[in-house]
Amino acid sequence: MIHNSAKAFAIVFAAALAMAATLPGRTHGLGLITTRLLEEFPELSESGFARVNLVATLIGSLVCLPCGWLIDRFGLRSIAALVLGALGCVVLCMAGATSVMVLCIAITLTRGIGQSMLSVVSLSIMGKTFPNKSGAEMGIYAVLLTFMMAAWTGLLGHRVSNLGWRIAWSEVGWGILILAPLVWFMLPNSRTVYVLSSGTPVVAQDHRSATLGQALATPCFWAFALGIALFGMISSGVSLFQQSILASKGFSEQLYHISLVVGLFVGMAANLFGGWLAKKFPLQRLLGVALWLLAGSLLALPYLSTPSHAYLFCIAYSFAGGLITVLFFTVWGQAFGTKELAKIQGAAQMLTVLGSSLGPLLVTESNARFQSYDPILWLFAMTSLLIGLFSFVIAVPQSRS
Repeated sequence: MIHNSAKAFAIVFAAALAMAATLPGRTHGLGLITTRLLEEFPELSESGFARVNLVATLIGSLVCLPCGWLIDRFGLRSIAALVLGALGCVVLCMAGATSVMVLCIAITLTRGIGQSMLSVVSLSIMGKTFPNKSGAEMGIYAVLLTFMMAAWTGLLGHRVSNLGWRIAWSEVGWGILILAPLVWFMLPNSRTVYVLSSGTPVVAQDHRSATLGQALATPCFWAFALGIALFGMISSGVSLFQQSILASKGFSEQLYHISLVVGLFVGMAANLFGGWLAKKFPLQRLLGVALWLLAGSLLALPYLSTPSHAYLFCIAYSFAGGLITVLFFTVWGQAFGTKELAKIQGAAQMLTVLGSSLGPLLVTESNARFQSYDPILWLFAMTSLLIGLFSFVIAVPQSRS
């Protein structure tokens, strides 16, 4: 008989696999094939592709809430397998696209099914199976996810370079289809909760769980949802153009590449440390500290002058991001219970997707208008400070799952 802690780890692993499978629906996943797509479809310009991507992301965000309802209504196992299967089929169809219209429809579907629906599935797996005091589990989940994303991104980039985007994309589609039954097998009955630290299974109850409407009426929902949406906006904008931002301060491409590696390891450390902190300190206070640290790093960015300054920025920025990510994974089950948890997480994820879609646009517009990235960095920092202050004065509801 498999020990319950092993089952719990299998659930965490399945959740990380599901989130890693969102890669073809995310910006950095599509970014791996963008150049090849534009070469093959010359009628689609860079600006045209950017508009398609923005519209696809906005449309895709709308399915977060329906996905949450489906999970709450039919359970994790069936919806997780269904969403993975649908995404695999869409990716395969995209790999065979021969017209711009089919390509645009496929991109929209990968955004909706991959970035939006599958993200809600992954978050719901963690929230519904580890609803209380789940910091350690969320930390392990975040670290696994980081490794999986890094490995899959590297492998996909290599396959695109050597075999072309169509073959590589087809391999991704078949891989996701294989994941569907695997994830289904690893998931428990939707009413079973496994606590990784103790290995003790319990049955989830709906007492004192909040509905979506009740959650939306709390300051807690908006503090955490806006906090992670802001980080998504900053991350998508600043990270996408980080090399250009650092170059504008006189730093080399080599420093940029080193900073990426440093950020990866700091972020993973923040995931684990944040999981431990989430068990010891109020989540809203940790969110406030993380947002203020994020704001401080952004305020310092325009004034970097030495490599050591750049690395300190990278450390602070990555640590703040890692902590915010773990808190976003952790808070919903603790605050609102499991009854309509997927709907609540779906609403929060929708805000995150919207924020992420607007980040690159805001950064590029700032640079085009002011011939500098500094104004948007200051605006991001001030907003982060305000949401951080808001998080210090709210309370996180304590709900029994």
